[in-house]
Amino acid sequence: METGKKSFAKGEWVAIVNTRLVGCKGYILNHLWGEGYKVKITKDSQGNSINAIIWIGAEDIVSCEGKLEKDDLLALIDFALATNDKQWFMELTSQLPEALLQ
Repeated sequence: METGKKSFAKGEWVAIVNTRLVGCKGYILNHLWGEGYKVKITKDSQGNSINAIIWIGAEDIVSCEGKLEKDDLLALIDFALATNDKQWFMELTSQLPEALLQ
């Protein structure tokens, strides 16, 4: 996948592929001027939970593919609530396992 060519959407899960934060994962908070993004980092390169917000260039991130882990999904649900995005909240909660809904 080529980096720097794709536009990322709010809430999209991304991984850092360049910079000293390589291997960290998080989600897009918003698009900044030029090719940059504000990203909330939730996992370090070893998979440990962290809470950091960074500004990063599009060339330094790639979209994460595959199914989200439970903690990642819950973080996105919190973000949907914080931004009052009802449609996105409904989409995300529909992905939760039945056991968590009871």
